[in-house]
Amino acid sequence: MLAFVRRNQVLLTSFLSVLVSLYILSAAARGQLKADPLGSLLWTVMRPLQAGAHLLGIQIKDIHQSYLRLRGVAAENARLKSKIIALETERNLLLEAEATNRRLRELLQFRSDLPSRSLTAAVIGNSASSWFHSLLLNKGSRDGLAKGMAVVSPAGVVGQIVDVTSNTSKVLLVNDSHSGVDVIVQRSRARGIVSGSFDNGPVMKYVKRSDDVQEGDRLLTSGLDGIFPKGLLVGTVSNVRKKSVGLFQFVGVNLAIDSSRIEEVLVVFSPGSTR
Repeated sequence: MLAFVRRNQVLLTSFLSVLVSLYILSAAARGQLKADPLGSLLWTVMRPLQAGAHLLGIQIKDIHQSYLRLRGVAAENARLKSKIIALETERNLLLEAEATNRRLRELLQFRSDLPSRSLTAAVIGNSASSWFHSLLLNKGSRDGLAKGMAVVSPAGVVGQIVDVTSNTSKVLLVNDSHSGVDVIVQRSRARGIVSGSFDNGPVMKYVKRSDDVQEGDRLLTSGLDGIFPKGLLVGTVSNVRKKSVGLFQFVGVNLAIDSSRIEEVLVVFSPGSTR
């Protein structure tokens, strides 16, 4: 018997609860139920459960509302992030436009100071190797450009055109070993040729041992090579060494132009050009 009860205690408990519930309902219907001690007991037992269920419901509702708010905040954050990216992009474009306008204003001012007519061109290519240093411009023969023309900027001398097509021009830079710009030392008026070299970087060649050249001296175009207008900055003297023998002294040069940062240049026409 006990084994049967233990095996079926859940079923028996449920059946007994149903019987008690039916009895209470029947007695209440007949008016025979004056007091309901079982109901009171059930109320006492169930009240904390009901309170807990009510509290749990409130918490679930709060959690749901918090979830909805978080979703709203996440969506707002995503919208603001997209707006920040858009504003940052717009800011970068404005800054780039401002920088371009500043460079072009400097070019226009510099252009008005040149003794010869010039044409503005944009750099569309930059080639630098151990053997050749050049730039590619977006203007060519149809714009009146030709081999041998000087290429300059407000910061100083850039180089010389060595090849042209109808739409482009190749510029040999000052720091190339095949280039050569006739210069004078602004302070002492000593002369020499600035060009690149394979071993020592840009140098000023053919400076006599007796010439007065010092570190920091400014080197300007002499105008005697028939290519570059006179008085344009080429660079400054970085170091000077006089060898124990020889006719010339070694003069290192820091060029005024950083070719990797050039974006626009001026191409100088020869004085007799009609273009």
